[in-house]
Amino acid sequence: ETGAARGMASSFIACYLFLAGGGAGAFFIAALVDGVLRFKRTPWLVRVAPVTDAGLSIGPAAVAVGGVFLLCDLGSPERALNVFLGPPQSLLGMGAWSIAIFCFSAIAALVCGRAAFPLVRRVVEPAFQAIAFACSAFVMVYSGLYLSLFPAIPFLHTPWIPILFVASALATGAGALTVTAFVRQGFEGMLDGIGALSTADALLAVVEAVALAAFCVDAFMAGDAVACSVRSLVTGSFSALFWIGVVAAGLVGPLAIDIVSRRVAFAPLIAAGGLLRMTGGLCLRFALLLAAVRYGMVDMSVQSFWF
Repeated sequence: ETGAARGMASSFIACYLFLAGGGAGAFFIAALVDGVLRFKRTPWLVRVAPVTDAGLSIGPAAVAVGGVFLLCDLGSPERALNVFLGPPQSLLGMGAWSIAIFCFSAIAALVCGRAAFPLVRRVVEPAFQAIAFACSAFVMVYSGLYLSLFPAIPFLHTPWIPILFVASALATGAGALTVTAFVRQGFEGMLDGIGALSTADALLAVVEAVALAAFCVDAFMAGDAVACSVRSLVTGSFSALFWIGVVAAGLVGPLAIDIVSRRVAFAPLIAAGGLLRMTGGLCLRFALLLAAVRYGMVDMSVQSFWF
């Protein structure tokens, strides 16, 4: 080997990726449903809207908490300030600004939606929501894209990482919406909406499973540097986290629950599927970061992950 440095895992990084991805995914789903319903009221969207609407508020909240973990990982206020004052064309700077703009515009849309003036609700709220929608898409994409840019981390240096992160963000967001709806099941339309959302949740599980399988197959075929990491993920030190946390809890369990729920819609069971989906999303990020190794570079400290 060419001198592998230690793995790049950090609890702060993993929690940031989980919260920012899941929060952005929940908001993306909610804003998409809300936006389509402004023009066309299809029966399925009307059914899921009471469930997905929660994403308009829990999305920015989760991303904001994730931003706190990001600041903790950066290690000092000066580093955080450098991210915002750095060149706007850098991916890291764009990602940091997208989080800030997303949280601001999403909260502004919520405030405008409760304004007393109809014009504000009809014009200003959709404008802020559209900005937040675009930023949520970028938040889902950019972390995986950033991780995939460095040849010195061959395990993550693949276009499958951004795809996998987006798929996982949407699936994790859907899980968060399901759990939130179960907590709020006393509100009108929640139980029916949970059952309707399980159809989309099953589709997201399949997409994430395909992306994960393609990533692993591509990694096995990529050569020794990458195969070392994927072996530690699939058969080595982190195999329990991968097979139990990512595959069983995050994919197989929720998908099985979604299939069963098409025949028997039992809200607690569907909510358990949502919790499993969120658990799998967190385990996926920990597993990838734990298995990833830098080659031919100095030791990567917690703070140096972003720089």
